[in-house]
Amino acid sequence: MLLLIGGPLMTPMPWGGLWLLVPLAVTASLLAAWRWGAWGVLVPVALFGAAMVIEGPFSLWVWWIPVAALTGAWMGLREEGGGLGEGQRAWMLLPVLLLAAMLPWMTSYADMVTRLERALREFDQQALASYHEIGLNAAQIKAIADRLHETAAFEKWALPYAVPTVLFMWMLLLVALGRGLADRLGRRLRWPALARGELATWRLPDPAVWLLLLGLGLVVARWQAWGPSAWTLLLNMGLAYCVQGIAVAQSLLLARGVPPSFIALTFVFVFAMAWPAFVLATMCVGLSDVWLDYRRLEAVPDGDSSQE
Repeated sequence: MLLLIGGPLMTPMPWGGLWLLVPLAVTASLLAAWRWGAWGVLVPVALFGAAMVIEGPFSLWVWWIPVAALTGAWMGLREEGGGLGEGQRAWMLLPVLLLAAMLPWMTSYADMVTRLERALREFDQQALASYHEIGLNAAQIKAIADRLHETAAFEKWALPYAVPTVLFMWMLLLVALGRGLADRLGRRLRWPALARGELATWRLPDPAVWLLLLGLGLVVARWQAWGPSAWTLLLNMGLAYCVQGIAVAQSLLLARGVPPSFIALTFVFVFAMAWPAFVLATMCVGLSDVWLDYRRLEAVPDGDSSQE
């Protein structure tokens, strides 16, 4: 609730409105699809029509509302029978990920990145002015200004590639808030609680690997026009398979009686000490799980290696 209240205050409008509009759209579409089945898809369709009439197709912010609502409707349709695992539920964010990947192809994207870069430069100037006020000497201020100049050059290059992923992560949070809101509202209506999975059961559907391979292929091809879209797919799907690798490791450790608290501390320690190796290793384990499916392997009893 604090995010829903404080988020709009920290985010420029009209984007700040998404802190409220996206969770509400997800809540409405999820509950409608859960209650009325396929008819619930009319909610994202109606939101799409309203968004296009009110704002038009060139307003980048408004697209996230119907697309997130589509994810909510998908979740509602699959909620019967106890719902799905966390990995399957994460796959339902596919519409949001595809919108993030296609965002750089929209006509207003370059203007949005330019405005964001300008806002960052204004923040840098304000920071320099504050350093003057606190009494730093000229040499210190020059060193800070040089560092800010180097950072600005990197940001100018990285922003077009990073913005879609940042927006996707933000929408992931808002969809999660919407699902939580739907759960609370459903309880008030005396509906069954929404399914809650465990990290150890996280497993993406097998076709998800093709999105990762598509992103990797586009990055390797070095098609500049496709660069932001390629990195959006590669980074986000790569992180998803990192989570799957962590889930595999956790499930194997839990099966051997390791306490969950010790597992969590171990993961945090390894990540803090060697996060690049941790990310790469967990992603490789997650990818290999697509073919090996470690959690379905039958355990061989101790001391009986002759069994096949």
